[in-house]
Formats: sequence, structure tokens, C-alpha cells
Amino acid sequence: MTDASYDLIVVGGGPAGLAAAAEAASTGLSVCLVDERPTFGGQIFKQPGPGFRVTEPAAVGREYVRGRALIAAAERAGARLLPRTSAVAIRGTTLVLVEDGEPARTVEAGRLLLASGAHDRPVVFPGWTLPGVLTAGGAQTLVKTQRVLPGKRIVFAGSGPLALAFPAQLRGYGANVELVLEAGPAPGPRDVLRLLAAARGNVPLLRDAVAYRTRLLRDRVPLRYRRIVVRAEGEGRVEEVVHASVDTAWRPLAGTEERVAADTLCVGYGFFPSVELLRLAGCDFVYDEDLGGPIVVRDEWLRTTTPDVSAAGDGTGVAGSYVAIDEGRLAALGAALDLGTLAPEAAAARAAPLRRRLARKEAFRRALRRMHAVGPGIYELATPATVVCRCEEVTAGALDAASEGTDDVNVVKSLTRAGMGLCQGRNCQRQIAATLALRHGGSIASLPVATARPPVRPVPIGAVADASLEDGGFFTVEG
Repeated sequence: MTDASYDLIVVGGGPAGLAAAAEAASTGLSVCLVDERPTFGGQIFKQPGPGFRVTEPAAVGREYVRGRALIAAAERAGARLLPRTSAVAIRGTTLVLVEDGEPARTVEAGRLLLASGAHDRPVVFPGWTLPGVLTAGGAQTLVKTQRVLPGKRIVFAGSGPLALAFPAQLRGYGANVELVLEAGPAPGPRDVLRLLAAARGNVPLLRDAVAYRTRLLRDRVPLRYRRIVVRAEGEGRVEEVVHASVDTAWRPLAGTEERVAADTLCVGYGFFPSVELLRLAGCDFVYDEDLGGPIVVRDEWLRTTTPDVSAAGDGTGVAGSYVAIDEGRLAALGAALDLGTLAPEAAAARAAPLRRRLARKEAFRRALRRMHAVGPGIYELATPATVVCRCEEVTAGALDAASEGTDDVNVVKSLTRAGMGLCQGRNCQRQIAATLALRHGGSIASLPVATARPPVRPVPIGAVADASLEDGGFFTVEG
């Protein structure tokens, strides 16, 4: 079934997608915004789930308020918002959409803007599959959408701004945070000077960081630097977290292990861009581990190398909500320029302040990444018996054996079924690539990437069983 066509279809209802939808619609484009979640806002601006009524927005938090403002702006501008709708395949500028498990339909657009966001970086270590071990994003979902604390004795292990932000937010909700483990070093005088030098336009970010650290100090939550979780232990669920000091490559140092009792371990070592649709679209990528891995190549208007496909937000390299919002607006202006609803002079004028803010945010990000560069040791914590692919129950030992004669992720995938489960490799694909790189002495960046295959989201088979979809080549993958 084919739905109506639009000038612009935006995939992803987080900060970038919402900002893009509002900006594009304000120029006169017909815009459709789709997101697989029941509410818009993405991970950072996640709204309470259906059934919750907010009577005091300020009490819910600033992120809720910012998210509501973006949603309202997109609605006022006239964009069509489709929640519970997954984009599962792409061909040219036509998408296959599945809404709430209903039969798939194709939707055509003059341009596509992919703002698919990012997902938690899974870290594989002994015990990571125990109940009570959560990603930071999973724990945030419990808190933000269901108003449920993830546990009673929480340990947070991670790196980057989230290692301050989320534990402090948990304390604000009344959670008992026993310990925070930061894999990176404590900020030194040079780090502080670099951040201050990049402060112009980034004062809110610095203010937030100070507030989060102050909260942890005031509540006497221990923050240990250069420490990493090495395993979780317990009978039937996590009961103890074992952590150790690490070197500059994040490799645990012998003789430094310590234990702490916990019923919940939140893991937040950063994020991976969600690039499945971008890969299906045939876009070019470069690799940057600190930004999340595969980073799509874009021009000054955030167009990708695939005609009529743009990309914005954390799905193009994790940078946070402020960057995502401005990138969404910039990409929308580029679409309006290409589709003729904005003259070049008008587009340039509206884009100028966005470009200035983005340049300042990039300077701040460069200062931060010096402090939180991801170490390769993060991929070396698994033992041979550790399950890497949870969907298909494939161990690290099985992956290592399968990789003996190949450095191709797709070959290992075929031999072991790792990455063929419900998550389609989101939780294990990078660990598989790291296993290959470690065995063959290469780097993850140099390895062949796993082929993205539609549907890129798990949907009922009946939803995509329409023969016309196959005839259109939507589920045909080359290579």
C-alpha cells in the first residue's frame, strides 16, 4: 500500500528530528515525521508513557520541558507526526513504514532526512547478562517514562559527561547511588583550561557539569576515576560488582580489583550512532571510535553522499541535544533550499547563527574528547565463556574460533549466527569486529562492515509480507 507523498520525510522524533520537522514545515514544505516510540522526544527528551498526566512540568525536569516545546513547535508548524511507526526499509527516497504492527506501506518523499539517533554502547564483560545489569539508556527509560527507579543499591560504571549527569539525576529522583566508576582520568588543570577556552556559547553545559558534580559531592557519592567494571557476580541477579584500575588504554591493572555490593549496575560507556538506514541508503562513512564508530559523510548542508538523503543529530556522531537541534534545523534549511522553498540568500541568512553555534559546540566537544577518549581495553573484558550475542547465545570463545580464518564480520555472522537475532547486531556487532581485529592484529576501522539488511527493525512478518514490497526491491540487498 502506498501512502501520500511528502516534500520531506524525517525519520526519528528526537531533538534533531523534531527541530528539523518544525524548521522545514515553516518554509512551506509538506513534512512527515515518524518515530517508532509511542511518544516523541527521543532518549534525552523522553516523555512519560501513555497513562501518565503531567500537572507540574517543571517538577518533571528541564529535559521534559524542552522536549514538550520541540514537539509543540513541530505540531504548530504543520508537520504530520506519526508515533509508533518504524521505518524498516529504504529505496531511493521511498520508505517502507510499519505502524504498530499493521501492514507495511510505502511513503514517497522529495527528500529524506534521517535523524535516527544513537543507542547505548554495549560493553561485554562476565556477568553483563545478569538481571540488574542495565544500560544507562534502559535505566533512563524506566525513570523517565514509568517513574520507576532501576534499583535500591546502584553502581554506575561509564565514561564521559553521562558519568556525572545520570548518577546526579538518579540522586535527584531519590535513588541510592553507591558508587560511580569513571574509566577516564580526573580532569587536570590543562583539561579545565581547554574547557574554559571553549566556554563561549557553552556556558549552560559547563554549568550543568558543575551542578552534577556538586550534587554527587553534597550527597557523598564516591566518584572513582580510572576505574572500570570487570565483571558482575550473583546468583540469579547481580549482587556484587567487581571493578579495577585501568591504564590509559582502559586495560585493567593486575592486583587492583575491588568489590562493591549492588542490586543494580548501570553501564554507560557512550553511544553508537544508529546507522542502519543510512547504510541501506548507500551512504559513505568514516570511522571515529570516540564519536561512536561509523560516521556518515556530509556536506555543509548535511547532505550525505546519497542523492536527496540528509542526516542530522546523534545518528551522525554523538554530540548531545544542543548540537542535534541545530543540526536538525540546518539540514531542514538545506532541504528547503534544494526543493525551492528557500532562496539561497534566505537559506544562508537563517543558517548563519546555526553554523556559529555548531562551531562553538565542536570546539567544546574536541576539548571533552581529550578527556574521554575510548580505550581499546573496553573490548577485551570478555572471557571465552562470556556470551557476546545474547539473542543467539554465541560466546566469545565461539566467535574467536570462527574468526581464525577470516577477518570478515559477515563470514563470522554466517558461521555462528551472531548478529542475526532480534537486535540485529546492535548489541554485539562491535564486539564481534573487535574480536576479529584483536585476532588478526588490525583495527575495527579497517575491517569489512556487517551488511545492513531490511527490515532494520523487528516487525511481525505479516506486516512486510506484501509481495509488492519485494517487487519494488525493498528487501533485496546487494553484496
